[in-house]
Amino acid sequence: MPRLFILNQVLLLVGALSLHATEVLSPQHPQTQGLLYYLAWLQCIGLFGLLITANAMLLVARHGWRQMPDAQACYEREGLYRGLPTRVKWQLLFTTVLCLLLGSWLAQQTFIAIQASDWGQAWLPQTYPVYKMTFFNASYGTLSVYVFEYFQDRAALSEARERMAQKLTAQAQLNLLRSQLDPHMLFNTLSNLYELIDDSPQQARQMLLHLIGFLRTTLTGSRASEHALAEEFKLAADYLSIMKIRMGDRLHSTLALPDELGGAQVPAMLLQPLIENAIRHGLERRKQGGTLTVGASEQDGQLVLRVLNSGVNSSDGGATDEHEPPSGTGFGLHYIRDRLRTLYGDDSHFNMRHDQRHDTTEVTLRLPLYVEGRTS
Repeated sequence: MPRLFILNQVLLLVGALSLHATEVLSPQHPQTQGLLYYLAWLQCIGLFGLLITANAMLLVARHGWRQMPDAQACYEREGLYRGLPTRVKWQLLFTTVLCLLLGSWLAQQTFIAIQASDWGQAWLPQTYPVYKMTFFNASYGTLSVYVFEYFQDRAALSEARERMAQKLTAQAQLNLLRSQLDPHMLFNTLSNLYELIDDSPQQARQMLLHLIGFLRTTLTGSRASEHALAEEFKLAADYLSIMKIRMGDRLHSTLALPDELGGAQVPAMLLQPLIENAIRHGLERRKQGGTLTVGASEQDGQLVLRVLNSGVNSSDGGATDEHEPPSGTGFGLHYIRDRLRTLYGDDSHFNMRHDQRHDTTEVTLRLPLYVEGRTS
């Protein structure tokens, strides 16, 4: 309310000065009402605007938010005004119009009463303002305040999202060495290297090269907020090459990245948790192993990423129905969901489902497509 009061006074002062200047500079109005006249008139309009219209709008919006079961999540995603249900928005519009009509009439009658007082007769011209002008000024002031508050809310929401993104990035830098650089995977790889040095030196060298590439890309990704999709697929290729040496014929993997999407900018380390999760909780638990497919495509101007693997990724929750997305309880899926929601809001989509008939799990990510150097 203090911010609304200050903004209200600024608008009243600017409005009074504008009306007075227009009257003075117009050759058609040799007799002016005076600056004091407009200040008193607009003060009456602003007073009832704050007392009636502003409070009624706040009450309707507050009531609407209290009726929403997911109010906090919706507010963090959409902000104060855009997050309201359509029904409440119509109620807000209807209430605002009624309050403007009532407030304008009360402001008109109050100003006439002031003019009729001893002070008003001594200092104010006895020209009564037209109700249409009172209503117009009240509507104009209300619209100006609403536009100002709307953009203030959008700016606050953007700042909150930026702070959350920075927080998630900072947390990711710590979690990367715990999750992406999985000690279990690293120790097993080093153990395999030790065994391969004597039996298959060439294979050991290949495994070591892939491990070096994986570690380098992972550490680089921990310091970057986003990079090219080609870098994400390179990291996946190094990791899958290591796992291929460890799992042998039990692992069959495919990476499908169209050349035109290699430069698409994506959050760093976006796919790696999904791939590790698919290997650790889907494929490794199957004696016969299975397949893992990672693909990228463009659909309706969005970047679509898919990770398909044999088995159920049970650590992050799995759907019992092939058309039912899982809720997810593991760090990997929660991390990706929160990161996409923070960075892109409703422009992103996350879905995971298990096909019982084919015993496969598919994770699909949709996010805005931006390719460096490409113009739409």
